Amino acid sequence: MASSYVERLPDDILFMIFKLVCEDEKEALHEYLQDRPGVGICWDDWGDDFETQCMEWAPASDNPPQSALLLAAGVCEHWQSFLTRTPSMWTALQISFHEGAAALEHARIFLRHSGTSLLQITLLWDDPSWIVDLLSDTDTTDSESESKPTPREEIMAGVHLVLVLQELYAHVHRWREFTLRTTSIAHTYQALSLMSRPSIHPARKLEKLHLQFIHNPRHATHIMDEPSLFPGSVPPIRDLLLFGISWTWPSSHMFSSHLSDLRIHYDCCCTRPRAHDNDGTTSEQAEVFLQLLGALVNLRTLALELELVSFSVTTPIELPHLHSLAIKSRSMASWTPEFLHDVHMPNLRILTLCVATLEPVNSVQGVFAELATLTDPDADDRSGYLLELDELHLLNFRHRENPALLHRLFVQMASVETLTLGPGADDKNVALAMALLPTPYGLPDLPLPSLQTLVAFDVPKHVMRLIVLERTMLAGPLEELYYHNDREDKSVPDDWHHEVEKYHRIGSLNSDRYMDVVGRQWSYLA
Repeated sequence: MASSYVERLPDDILFMIFKLVCEDEKEALHEYLQDRPGVGICWDDWGDDFETQCMEWAPASDNPPQSALLLAAGVCEHWQSFLTRTPSMWTALQISFHEGAAALEHARIFLRHSGTSLLQITLLWDDPSWIVDLLSDTDTTDSESESKPTPREEIMAGVHLVLVLQELYAHVHRWREFTLRTTSIAHTYQALSLMSRPSIHPARKLEKLHLQFIHNPRHATHIMDEPSLFPGSVPPIRDLLLFGISWTWPSSHMFSSHLSDLRIHYDCCCTRPRAHDNDGTTSEQAEVFLQLLGALVNLRTLALELELVSFSVTTPIELPHLHSLAIKSRSMASWTPEFLHDVHMPNLRILTLCVATLEPVNSVQGVFAELATLTDPDADDRSGYLLELDELHLLNFRHRENPALLHRLFVQMASVETLTLGPGADDKNVALAMALLPTPYGLPDLPLPSLQTLVAFDVPKHVMRLIVLERTMLAGPLEELYYHNDREDKSVPDDWHHEVEKYHRIGSLNSDRYMDVVGRQWSYLA
C-alpha cells in the first residue's frame, strides 16, 4: 500500500523532494570533507604541532555519503523514470575509492543521465593508510623507501582512479567544479598526468579547481618541461586550491583575470630537492610564482602556506583588489616582510598571520617592522600604498621583542576594528596584549583606537582585566570580547566582564586551523 502512494507522487513534488535530498547530501559531503571522521583531524592540518604527534594512520573506516540518486532510482520504476529524464538532478558527482571497481559504472551513470549539464565532481582517493609517516620518512634513505612494496589495495585503487578519470576527462568541457583529494603520491601523479593530456574539448567552463594532496612529506613537484594541466584550455577558474601540489602544474594562462580566490600550500622543506636545488624550489618555479601573482589583477582572497628562503622581485607586484590575505609559515621571518613590501595591496582589509612552529620564541620583528612602515603615512621608505586594515589576526606569535615597535604599530593602525590574538602562543600572547594598554598621553596615543572586537587566547586574567578597565575609561567599552584562558585565577575579580557590551567565554575549539579561529568555530562556556 505504501509503495503505491509513493508511485503516485506527481513529478513536481518529486522534483522538490529530490532537490532537497541533493542539498542534504551536499551538506553531508561538506561535513565529511572537513574532518577525518572519528579522529578529529582536519584534512589540511600541518605544521610542527601536527607533525610531532606522529600519527599512526589506519585504513579508513567511515565511508563518505552514498549517492542518494542511485539509491532513489532503485525504489520503483516511476522514480527511476523521473530521475533518468531529469538531467539537472545528476550534476553533483561524488566518487570514493571505497567503491572499488563499481566507481567506473557510478561515473558512467551520472555522465549519461546528466546530458549536457555542467558537472560538480568530487573524487576522494584519501585512505589514511596510504599516508607516508611525516617523521619516519625523513629518517629513511631513498633506497629503503623505494624498496618498500606498495600495498595491493593502493595499486588497485590507482587503477580504478585512472579508469574513472579517463571517463570523466572526455567530458572536461562540462566540468564546472572539480575536487580531487589524495593521500598517495602515486595516485596524485597519475591523476595530474592524465589531466595534462590534450583533450578534444577544452575546459572552458571550469570555475572551481581544488587539488589536495594531504599529510605527506613529499609534495607533487612539477618539472618545468612537463605538460601542464588542461593544455590548450583557458578555463575561467575563479576558485583555485593547490594543497601539496606545485603551483607550476597549472599553465600560466590559467591564472587569468577571472581568478578571485587562491590558496596555495607548498612546503618546500618537505620536498626532496634536486642536486642543483638546495632549498627544494628551482629558480624557474620561483619565477613562475612571481608571474602567477602578477597576473591576478582581480584576486580578492589569497592564502599562502609556504616555506620560502626569500621573496625578491625587480618591480612591485600589483594586487589592486585583494581584500583578504592569510599567511601561514615556519619561515615567515625569511620572506613575509619582503612580500608585504613588494606586493602592493591598497584595498587589503583583512590580514591573518600564523606562525607554524613550536619554537619557544619565533622572532617576527621584521614582519612587525614592515607593517609599522606600511601603516605610517609619514614614512619615507614606505612602498606605494598605505595599509589600512579592518581586521588583524595573529596566531602562534611567541613574540618577546621591542614593545616600543608594537606600540607604534598599534597606534598607527587606526582603522582596525577586530583583533585576534589566537591560540598556540601560550602565555607569550601577553606581550601583544600589553601593547593595547593606554599610555599617559591619552587618546592621541591610544593603540588601536577604533577597536570594537577583541578575541584573546591565553592572556592571563589579570592582564585582560587591566586592558578592559583602562581602555574603557579612556575610549569607552568594547562592543565584543571573546576570551579563552585555561588557567582560572580566582584571586582576580570578575568585575571587568560587565565593562564590555558583549562578553563571551570561549570553550573548546573545533580545530586550531587559522580559518576556524578567524571564523570563530568554537563552543562557549556559561
